[in-house]
Amino acid sequence: MDVVYVSEWEKQDQVRSYVLPTPYVCSWSCRNVLAFAGPVQGPWSDASLVRPIHVVDPDRPWDVHSFCTQHGEDIVALEWDPSGTQLLSAGRFGEVKLWSMKDYLVNDWHLVTSVDLDGEEIVTLQWLHVGGRLTLNNMNMNSTVFNEKITHQSYAPSLSEFGGKACNGWVAVTATGMVYITALSKDGTPTTVSECLGNVRSRVVVADAAFTVKGFVIIALSDGNSMSPVKFYKLKLSNVNEKCTMHIEPLPSFFLRCAVDPNKKEKYTNVTHVKFEHREGVEQVVVVVSGTNSSTIEVWGLRNEPVTLHKIFQPQAPAGKQPMAVKWGSLTTIADRPLVTALAVPKLPVQSSNLVESKGYDTKFFNGSALAIAFQDGNIHLVQRLTLHTLAMFSLDSWQRGLDEMSAKRQRLSAFRFLSCCELSGTCCGLMGVDPGGRLYVFRLTPSLTQNVDPVLPIRHVVSLLEYCMLSGWDCWDVLLVVGPGMVESVIDKLTDNYCQQNPALQQIHLTRFVAIKAALYRLTNNGGGKSADCYAKLLLNAISSSLKALLRPTQLGSQDRGPAEKLAVLCSKSTETDLDKVMINLETKEFVIEPATLQSLQQLIQWVGDFTLYLLSLLPTQQGMPNRVGSTLLRDAQFLQMLRELLVMVRIWGLIKSSCLPVFTATSDNLDSLQLLFKLLTKAWMCAKEERLSIDWDDSLVDECCLLPSRMMVPNLDSPPPAEGIMARPQSKQPILVQVGNAPGQTTSHMMSYPSSDPMWRSGGEHLSHDIVRRVHLGVSPAEDVKQCSRCSSTSLLKSFAKTSAQKAWDQRWARQCLCGGQWRKVTEDDD
Repeated sequence: MDVVYVSEWEKQDQVRSYVLPTPYVCSWSCRNVLAFAGPVQGPWSDASLVRPIHVVDPDRPWDVHSFCTQHGEDIVALEWDPSGTQLLSAGRFGEVKLWSMKDYLVNDWHLVTSVDLDGEEIVTLQWLHVGGRLTLNNMNMNSTVFNEKITHQSYAPSLSEFGGKACNGWVAVTATGMVYITALSKDGTPTTVSECLGNVRSRVVVADAAFTVKGFVIIALSDGNSMSPVKFYKLKLSNVNEKCTMHIEPLPSFFLRCAVDPNKKEKYTNVTHVKFEHREGVEQVVVVVSGTNSSTIEVWGLRNEPVTLHKIFQPQAPAGKQPMAVKWGSLTTIADRPLVTALAVPKLPVQSSNLVESKGYDTKFFNGSALAIAFQDGNIHLVQRLTLHTLAMFSLDSWQRGLDEMSAKRQRLSAFRFLSCCELSGTCCGLMGVDPGGRLYVFRLTPSLTQNVDPVLPIRHVVSLLEYCMLSGWDCWDVLLVVGPGMVESVIDKLTDNYCQQNPALQQIHLTRFVAIKAALYRLTNNGGGKSADCYAKLLLNAISSSLKALLRPTQLGSQDRGPAEKLAVLCSKSTETDLDKVMINLETKEFVIEPATLQSLQQLIQWVGDFTLYLLSLLPTQQGMPNRVGSTLLRDAQFLQMLRELLVMVRIWGLIKSSCLPVFTATSDNLDSLQLLFKLLTKAWMCAKEERLSIDWDDSLVDECCLLPSRMMVPNLDSPPPAEGIMARPQSKQPILVQVGNAPGQTTSHMMSYPSSDPMWRSGGEHLSHDIVRRVHLGVSPAEDVKQCSRCSSTSLLKSFAKTSAQKAWDQRWARQCLCGGQWRKVTEDDD
């Protein structure tokens, strides 16, 4: 466990007046976007009035977007929705607001709806469960089958619409013992119902919500007094005639152990935290009770206990079967610890037996099995969630003292060396926290924290987490935090082997995510830029191929024969013909007829296919003995080369329909058939690559012809995005990176560091906004239209779509949510220039 970076505000001294009264709240989404709120002033003159929420991509911590919420009171809760595009914020006295990304831009937010809970003080806020979940099975880590390692569980949604479809909404518990359920209609209109927890209203200081397999909502709460019981309630929600109703049932409660211990009941008086150990599990709950200077932490779990019957009922009991009842029992207690300031529970759904978890996890940190606890003395402990055994510890106080020795400026923050709030990432590989001074911390949590472990164990767990991200659609940035440069090749090899053992249909479904993860892994190494560029080229070509083939329709819709795309794939996989026109003879060209307007709208994509084919073949003579160069892996990939051959055949046929859609090449001879030449050379390269040998011996005639390509045709220079400047662009280091909000790397500050890119695929230059990576068009140095930029790879694209045909609109929509690399889009503003 170590610090990756610390991000602080430029005017740190101006926020000290806001430090003491208001605590911070934070949230980490499944798309790896961080959100936190508190009394930081930021760019406004009076932060106590606007109540800003700060949103940041963890890969660019200096680029913080803050937007005004206009909450009339302190923000006490922030919750991301399961998709990672909407954010709930709750004011202290009953105002809940739903925010959403505008056009999926991480720095452009708008208010969707607002709900007022009658001025009630909100204690906890949670999104309702939408049903279904993927669970990582720790007991099948060695399996190579995805369905055995990552299982799908049938979770019922908390609230269903007609037909069983999940209804979006949230649950809130207030300080007077009221529970509010807000359901969102299809048009986003909120409907709120409320009920009292218990027969009469009672004081609630801390509470939490969790969900069961059958769709029930379980509420745990305490009135803050350690002598009072921790109570539980079950909520059954239903939707009758488009009206939400709830049925509340009390569940067994328990008294804390410190309350019945005469030596502790006077020492620990206030319950400060009550949390279920998982949002989708109600079997264990952790309670923190604090006194004046110390805290005690208790873990309670549900267990079956036999019920003792009166002797008059014993003869009626079935033989050999004793009645059982579910009761709460104390699992672990640790006392005399410093005051607990923050508590974070895992989000990763993990399936494992209690025996394995209680015994095998004491010395090893498996993701999803640990809690993060922050203490007031500056220590942060990672503990096993059942035994509370310390797995790792980090001292914030000692780290900041070393920082203070280098800079006397930060000595004024010496009173705030602890985390005010913290939260684990989705895969539990990262931990975020905010101290009372407003500084953002991101920690790296390795999958195994002991020295005497199998060296294969961390690799196996990293691969399992990457596979989980692949199947669930979660962003994998937090997993990459724990991948060292020496692990990259082993992780990629293991990930590739497991992927290749799946059935072809499953491989095709997850191909895009698989290649994107490989590209991100290659970029972690100093010499992996070429292979990373090949992965991104493969991603783009696969997307173009699937989009163009989707336009093909058979002449007879009711026919059970193969479609035109399948026929073309079978023909190209068997035919070794190098003459493009002879290959076309074996196809029914009528099945490839498309409207000329559609073909013209996709000309830029067709042009990129032709340019990339020419560029790739021109690199072939230089690939011998250079496995890390750009194009080396693609020229050895027979499936990739076959995909290029199929596209060239389709382009040739479409050129007969509309010649203006053909790619344009600059040739030295007017009589040169450029497409025919490229297809011939590509076919020869494909025939060499499909032999599946470790080292490919290129045909001498092929090498000679590829050497002559630059003299016969002008080889284009493919445009590449600017160099990446994120945290992942620099090698891992034990020394944390200190950044400042608003000052990008490279600007003149006393403690800033620059992030040079070691990737040869990126060509740095002054024209950062020169090319649209989605539409493959040039934008110029100063685009006239608004553009958006990827927060990871810095690629740019037009913000507004000017598509006219349905095919072009579908292509633009394909990349609306995220960039080709999987990063978030952000709107480029005048300040960025």
